[in-house]
Amino acid sequence: MKVNLALKGLPKFRCLPEQRGQHRTTTHLLPDESRVMKSLTQGFADVQAGQLPDFPTIEWYFHTTNDPSVQDAEGHHSSALFVQWVPYELKGTTWEAEEDKYVQHLLDIVDSFAPGTSSLVADTVTLTPPKIESYFGISRGHIHHIDNSLGFDQRFPYRTPIQGLYSASAGTHPGGSVAGCAGHNSAACVVRDMGLQPWWPTA
Repeated sequence: MKVNLALKGLPKFRCLPEQRGQHRTTTHLLPDESRVMKSLTQGFADVQAGQLPDFPTIEWYFHTTNDPSVQDAEGHHSSALFVQWVPYELKGTTWEAEEDKYVQHLLDIVDSFAPGTSSLVADTVTLTPPKIESYFGISRGHIHHIDNSLGFDQRFPYRTPIQGLYSASAGTHPGGSVAGCAGHNSAACVVRDMGLQPWWPTA
């Protein structure tokens, strides 16, 4: 699940109120250390049961601090919450009924780390798993395509059974996220299959 945010300003973190470049990195929001494993384990179990986790793992991004060109004319900051582990289908309810409430719940969590963030939100665009599937054609809205618990040798191959068709998706080794590793490795296969040597370092 992803919640895109337009922010009127950059939030101030409780743990690091002074500006030290913290908005230029990926921020991970997790429960307190004393209960983090129990909370994550319970959250994963909740999702398996079709329920929304109370405190999911959240990655928080600030795009405009690294690329000011994506700021709009009003100067809003582009930001996003990437929320791991939410169900595709909700037990006893629907995403349509729960989406707005859950987004507010996520913002409440964010406020506990960076007070006042909710008041900075000018607009949101939420992508639930069904919306990701509908908009991007990704089955069940799973952006990594396969369960990340699968071993690297169980992932989708770069070379498909169809000659000349290669895969560089999040389902190949070493997985998804915006790292470019799968594309790098797939490109090496293409070049080698053409009888050439990659001109970049490979393993």
